[in-house]
Amino acid sequence: MKCVVSSSSFQYFSCPIRLIEELPINHPYHSLVIQTLQTFHNKYDGCSCKTLLFFLTTYFNYFHLLFDKNNHLYQKKIFNYLEQFIGQSKLIAEERFSENFYINSNIILRICRYQTIYSDSLYQAYLYFHSLNQQISHKELLTHFNNLNHLTRVKYFEEKCLFIPGTLLQINQSIQGYRRTILIDGHLLEDYVHIGYNNKIKLKQISTKSSWMYLILSILKEYSIEIIICSGTVDQKLKECNDKIFIENIPVKTLRLLGQNSLLTYITDLNQEHILSLNYIEFPDDPSLTIIEKGSTILQYVPLESLINIKHEQFLHCLSRFRHILRKNIYLNGSSEFENQLYKYWYDKRENNNNSFENNLAYDCFLECLQIFIKEIKNHHEYFEKNLIDDFDSKFDAWKTSIELLKILMQIDNIVKIVTNEDLSDI
Repeated sequence: MKCVVSSSSFQYFSCPIRLIEELPINHPYHSLVIQTLQTFHNKYDGCSCKTLLFFLTTYFNYFHLLFDKNNHLYQKKIFNYLEQFIGQSKLIAEERFSENFYINSNIILRICRYQTIYSDSLYQAYLYFHSLNQQISHKELLTHFNNLNHLTRVKYFEEKCLFIPGTLLQINQSIQGYRRTILIDGHLLEDYVHIGYNNKIKLKQISTKSSWMYLILSILKEYSIEIIICSGTVDQKLKECNDKIFIENIPVKTLRLLGQNSLLTYITDLNQEHILSLNYIEFPDDPSLTIIEKGSTILQYVPLESLINIKHEQFLHCLSRFRHILRKNIYLNGSSEFENQLYKYWYDKRENNNNSFENNLAYDCFLECLQIFIKEIKNHHEYFEKNLIDDFDSKFDAWKTSIELLKILMQIDNIVKIVTNEDLSDI
């Protein structure tokens, strides 16, 4: 965990990508690197981001003085060989060094980097899903974990993670029993038009806001709607002028879980088929939360407001790593153990390596980068737990992405700085 302090505030970070985003870096390559890291982070929800950053910087340091900027053919050959080594390593890893994924509490603990608070809640989720169906298939289990909701709140003096059967919503008012509910994937606003909206088919002319309000209230009354759950926002006056309960800014994933076939884009399209009867239960430990008897949730409590973002993301990284491993159904041993296995495999083949100069250079580079990574983990062993578990696909994608980005960086011949009129005095 890192704490970044400015003159007016401070913020905690654990994910290196979030830290880099906040640092005032003016390097010419910064925008390319951070955009690549952000895209990778979004793809894997944090998995292997450090690996991508490490191999990118290590490869760059190895090649940037070695390469002749004008000899692009030479560069291309070396990068092609590097990509071949990574592709071959992926096949070798799957055949020789991967482990079959069998779920138990210790395996989940290793996936969660020995953060017991997170691993215990995920294991409780697994036991619950398994209790619903003793013969649950791998595909069904993955679907359950993909649909698992996650909510972070400030409470207590220490962090807690609880598995809750049901979907938790922050409603801030008491709701009990079955209620007639509609789900809107969008905003409930007078001027809201979603992308792809067709005026000729859908447009209804409403002359004044009061007329629009009257139309919406009439629809709600006609169908006896009690609760409206939206992925977007709701008109403030609409919320104030009636006794209906409006729940805003709910993730679309949650709406689909509650009623995949009942989603509305516009309330004017409402008919009986869109109406759900959902059972609402007040959460016993927190009156601002309500449980809907559908789906499941991990409720994460943190002690301080300033820790919400970092703790929320730390758990998401663990959940995402678990999901990726569950999807692949195999994993790699972490803590540099796999890299050490792979290094020995390639090193033993060194004597039979009688290929071109470019191939040998790529070969040496790949081995050296693996060796540097292994040494880095060993030299800072106090910061790295032993016997961890790594995700298969994100690791190899990180290696591959580092080469793809490096190929772009190495093609940059000159950097042109554009100055404004105010900066002309500096020229």
